[in-house]
Amino acid sequence: MSETEFYQDFDFLLPNHLSFETDVQEAPIQPVADGTGAQLNTQAEAYAGNDISLNHAAEVEPKPTAKKASAPKRARKASAGKKGTEDDDDDEKKAKRRKQIAAASRMSRARRKRELEDLRDENERLRDERSQFLSKISELQLKVEMLREQGSSDMRVENELLRAQLEEHKRFVSCFKQLSEGAPTAVNARHAIYKQGVETAQAQVLGLISQSQAGNWNQATVPLDAELPYQNFSVFYKFKSEFDKNKAAKPVKSESNGRKARERLNVRVDVLFPGIDAVAVSEFFWNSFSDSATHLKLFGVKGVEVTPLTDDMPDKDTKMLYYRERWEDRKDQDCVFLCNRKKKNLALSTLALPHSNTGKPPVGKVSAVTMALSTTQHSAAPEYDNTSRITSMFIQGAVIWNAVADCRLCVVFSFPDDVKLKGINCHEDVINREDGSLTYKFCEILRQYRRALSDRI
Repeated sequence: MSETEFYQDFDFLLPNHLSFETDVQEAPIQPVADGTGAQLNTQAEAYAGNDISLNHAAEVEPKPTAKKASAPKRARKASAGKKGTEDDDDDEKKAKRRKQIAAASRMSRARRKRELEDLRDENERLRDERSQFLSKISELQLKVEMLREQGSSDMRVENELLRAQLEEHKRFVSCFKQLSEGAPTAVNARHAIYKQGVETAQAQVLGLISQSQAGNWNQATVPLDAELPYQNFSVFYKFKSEFDKNKAAKPVKSESNGRKARERLNVRVDVLFPGIDAVAVSEFFWNSFSDSATHLKLFGVKGVEVTPLTDDMPDKDTKMLYYRERWEDRKDQDCVFLCNRKKKNLALSTLALPHSNTGKPPVGKVSAVTMALSTTQHSAAPEYDNTSRITSMFIQGAVIWNAVADCRLCVVFSFPDDVKLKGINCHEDVINREDGSLTYKFCEILRQYRRALSDRI
């Protein structure tokens, strides 16, 4: 064995900084003729300055060097631990959420089961009740036939038969109406219906304004002695048949069945309030929708009741009103109004006056408050035997915005000729057909509006 090979065999026993290969170069060993043992002693003496003996080195066993983890590794480990904790939290949240969904599903299934059982019970009750009525009617019919065959007739029995038949018919109609027009019982379903009605009413109000610009509406004249307390006041109107798309100056007959077509009057009123903020005007109009005292002051009529119908509306800017007029000489009449207000950014060109498109149209947008009121049939309002429900579509709305330091107001309304209210009984209470002027009754309503507004602002 050569000297170099011998040293290399011991090289793995020493630390890295005391390897034989390096130290031999720095302190060459003098060859000794003593053979292997002398060479080992010489090598041990050469390493005396380092306090390491060859014998000790021979006892050192190789151990794997434990390297210190670098900073990126520690960060990755910490991140992995944190991620593991987050995963555990997510799993707990998911498990909790699944439990909540399962509980809600069980409750929903149980509720549907209860509702189904209730409907079955109610259906069974109605069947039994109907069977009883039919049996009673049959008995009464037999009695009447027997009496007639004998040559005598008992009016009491015939009246009893008639009442039973009417009662059966009434119950049938009531059940059918509940199935076809009944209000939804779920709050979310009612809110969805109310929102859809609100969007429709808002679109109809803006549609009336747009029609006034493109539909060749007529401008109404104001009587000279009317003395209306408004500035920049103008009124536009149009009579329109619901069976004919063309305008109608007089009620027309429907060609399909010969009956009189329902006529509708569309009206637009524009006015300027100098030095008044639009917010104050909009609040006045919003409150006037549901205030019975305001109706009494504006229209000068008694026996009108306006009551908020329900509190579970989708938002604070939507409300439902029950309107009832009490009469002494005939049945009362009532209806349900759905009201809503919104803030919108509208183009000034869409709010321009009719017949003003000869010059350059206004440009830009303005922040405005739009209000809409319309009749609705989707409500939980009770129906009374002594009242007649108004089912025709009545629309009223307004757009209010600031013009520099002044307030601009645009009011539109549309109602058919079969809606006869105490305040406005017919179209002739608004417009004189002969000369196209405002009636004195409508002028008085406009004056009362201005006085009521002055009292509030």
